[in-house]
Amino acid sequence: MRICLLRAAPGHGDDPRYSDIGLFTDRHTFEQRFINEDTVKKDLNLVAAESFDLYFNFLHWAWCARNHQAAAVLAAKYIEYLNIPVIGVPSQILERCVLDEDNSFVVGNVNASATTSESKKDPTVDTETWYTCTTIELDNTPITLPPVSFHTTGELMTSSPSPLLSKEIYKLVEDAFYANDMHGTFWCTSFIRITATNKPILSGISPMSKTMFPFTASGRNLAAEAYTIRKFFPGSYRSLIHCLIASCCLKRNRGAETFRKVGREYDRLAPLYDKATVGIYADGVQTIIKKYNFDGVVLDLASGTGIVARLHGNPNNKTKFIGMDVSSQMRAECMKNRLYDSVILGPMQRLLITYNSPIDHIVCISAFHFLDINELYLVLSRVFQLARLSVTFTIDEIPKSYEKIQRDKSRDYMCGFNHSDEMDRYGAPVGWKLVDRWRYVGWKVPTAGAEEVYSNIFRFEAV
Repeated sequence: MRICLLRAAPGHGDDPRYSDIGLFTDRHTFEQRFINEDTVKKDLNLVAAESFDLYFNFLHWAWCARNHQAAAVLAAKYIEYLNIPVIGVPSQILERCVLDEDNSFVVGNVNASATTSESKKDPTVDTETWYTCTTIELDNTPITLPPVSFHTTGELMTSSPSPLLSKEIYKLVEDAFYANDMHGTFWCTSFIRITATNKPILSGISPMSKTMFPFTASGRNLAAEAYTIRKFFPGSYRSLIHCLIASCCLKRNRGAETFRKVGREYDRLAPLYDKATVGIYADGVQTIIKKYNFDGVVLDLASGTGIVARLHGNPNNKTKFIGMDVSSQMRAECMKNRLYDSVILGPMQRLLITYNSPIDHIVCISAFHFLDINELYLVLSRVFQLARLSVTFTIDEIPKSYEKIQRDKSRDYMCGFNHSDEMDRYGAPVGWKLVDRWRYVGWKVPTAGAEEVYSNIFRFEAV
């Protein structure tokens, strides 16, 4: 993708170190364009004419910091008028922001009547604990990351609240997100005060948090939001950038036609699929499923006709299978076997965002190649957030011959991507360990030569 970073013109408070997201990924091309406050519409017209694939709006950080909120709102409104794909704070939220006592912009209609301002001003008051809670919005769903505590002096701590208190904080933050209509922010930070009676109270929500600011003058950002992303968002900042891009595409319904075409293709293949996969493919799946422990609830992504559950055998009925697939006919074939409690219909990159039922294991065999790089990170971030015990998946080395076959048939949507190199960069998220990785012949290209396609199996287990 060719991505534009909208920045305040030089001399207007913007520091390029604070928003150089190109540092995190080399999979996209990032270009800067500078906007002047007195020629906002003219400058934005010129930038929009360049037809970038995506825009990141960083103008509100620079202009709001200089108390030029009106200029930030004007820019946001005009960007919305131009209807260009953008990641940034919407104008309707910027208009509701007010400057709080700590010189931070927070949403103005949050009920902060119970907030004790003295505890923020006086570092000697230690009867209360403060937490920040970062929310990342994927598609239209808020994903709340674990709360991080800090002293009233602003010093970052790394202690975690009790499980019960954490649950209360999560609910408070999620309810506040919806109640204050924070949709479209992509990320925001909630400030939570814990009273002496261990009750969490919302102090404010900042849509201009330091989530995207990895650096300070000293070269490192010690902000709670930055710490949260590094520690709790699977794949850290590299993953976050790709997830935000994928989310923006989902919001604009990009890729919807591809989802439908892939679904229709597998609708056609469904009645013949089991016979067609006898041999190398089925043998590989059986080796994977028999090798590892899957006791508990298993979410099978791209479950197809249900080969994972059939080959697992489910001794002593210790495993419960739930499927997820983009093809209605594959779902129908799978449910005939009565090995799955349910099969959810739709693309995994959308369904995983809103999925919230308890899951022990997540499995995906030979399907990640249908995801582009941004969707891959979105799916990986969610599977590591949802699974409690293990994540097992394959990355297929899609050969050029397979791509040529699909393009010759005008089925570019079936070509797939080889994500092998990207998985080498991804590593193991915090709290997870890569316990096994091996390579095997996964399937063959349907040509006269039947070229072998290698698959790489990854098995992660929770630490």
